[in-house]
Amino acid sequence: MPDPVDPERTPDDPGDLPVDLVGWATGHRLTADEPVSPELARELLSTALGVRPAQLSGLSDTDITAGLERLRSLVRQIQRLSAEAAVDDLTGALRRGAGLHAMTREIARFHRFGGKGVAAIFIDVDGLKRINDSEGHAAGDTLLANVVAAIRERVRAYDLVIRWGGDEFVCILPDATREAAERTLADIEQHVRDRTSGRSVSSGLASLESGDTAATLVDRADQALYARREAVRARA
Repeated sequence: MPDPVDPERTPDDPGDLPVDLVGWATGHRLTADEPVSPELARELLSTALGVRPAQLSGLSDTDITAGLERLRSLVRQIQRLSAEAAVDDLTGALRRGAGLHAMTREIARFHRFGGKGVAAIFIDVDGLKRINDSEGHAAGDTLLANVVAAIRERVRAYDLVIRWGGDEFVCILPDATREAAERTLADIEQHVRDRTSGRSVSSGLASLESGDTAATLVDRADQALYARREAVRARA
């Protein structure tokens, strides 16, 4: 069985998670297709229902197995609905609430296991309103989708890409030094230009500091974006 406290990181796609009764019912992790013995099925189902195994003694092994399978089916359905609710329909990025939850988990993981650091990149798509007004909202939607596609092509599978607002996105880079994050940011900016025929994004970068929460880390990356934008204007 997988260790429920497994520090190895996997892509944060809720649809890829196992059907997992841990915490919700039994403390025993089950993958979608894992067979169970009648004895284990009886134990899991009784725990999920909050009753003693003896109270299920009138049910046959076939009934117990069928009941557990129904439970697992419901968990899969809940999981699918949760995955759909967590992902932005247009871009495929995580929605803000799901992204904050995942960021908090990454920060906690860093504090528990250590690593190179956690970096946040705040990205604002330049000129989206102008494109919506001059070319139509379909063109603006295409631009947003292409920006996220460009970002995903230049980050790792377990990095987080979050739609923060209408034209704002946040990338969270776990286990990344500031220098590595700066290289990733430059790569993203160039790839966005290449993929969108010269469209640009404004961006800011912050690295996790002592006492940071997910919200304060993103806020500092946002402040870095505005400071960088003001510096560019001052030089113009």
